[in-house]
Amino acid sequence: MSNLRFSSVTKIFGHDTSKYVALDQVNFEAENGQLVVVIGPSGSGKTTFLTIAGGLQSPTSGNVTISGNNMTSLAKKEQTKLRLDKIGFVLQSYNLVPFLTVKEQFELVTKVKKNNLSDQSLHQLLDDLDIRSLVNKYPNELSGGQKQRVAIARALFTDPEYILADEPTAALDTERSMAVMSLLKDLAHKHDKMIIVVTHDMRLKELADKVYQIIDGKMSVYEG
Repeated sequence: MSNLRFSSVTKIFGHDTSKYVALDQVNFEAENGQLVVVIGPSGSGKTTFLTIAGGLQSPTSGNVTISGNNMTSLAKKEQTKLRLDKIGFVLQSYNLVPFLTVKEQFELVTKVKKNNLSDQSLHQLLDDLDIRSLVNKYPNELSGGQKQRVAIARALFTDPEYILADEPTAALDTERSMAVMSLLKDLAHKHDKMIIVVTHDMRLKELADKVYQIIDGKMSVYEG
């Protein structure tokens, strides 16, 4: 049974002459225990797909089902609770709080959500991402790649059932990109998590359990 399902999902922005179809009758399925990669060029609809998958915005038509819950019919408060309890986001903008150190970024999360990783598991995660030495630094003292890895660690710290990542390796070199993807795949397989990565980086498909492609808002299973 699919833990995330898109059924004929369409997302339209604007209207009349300014109408833009970001997603066009998209069908998609993913299960726990899978690393799924969605590839596509800039402007193809990848980020729109990811934000709808995470309940950050609603489709114009069609249905999105997460763990048996139809997101399109849930009240806003229920959607917020589902996101907090089950979904971790890794966004391109990092979304790190500028006046908090790396360590304090995680402390802030604990004030919002309980049942996060143990201290030991967090330390192991920081070691895996090679950022443990950065815990007392502020975001403006970090490189783009370091910020990216901190953002990934923060998303994983909440121990979410689903992880949705928007270009998580964009600021990383090839070696670190492959290391991060290997970590995500290992996490999906060993801890039965569903991880979806949207990217334009064709290298990442080699580590995926399942690959989709999206072009001009239309999605299909990647056959290449």
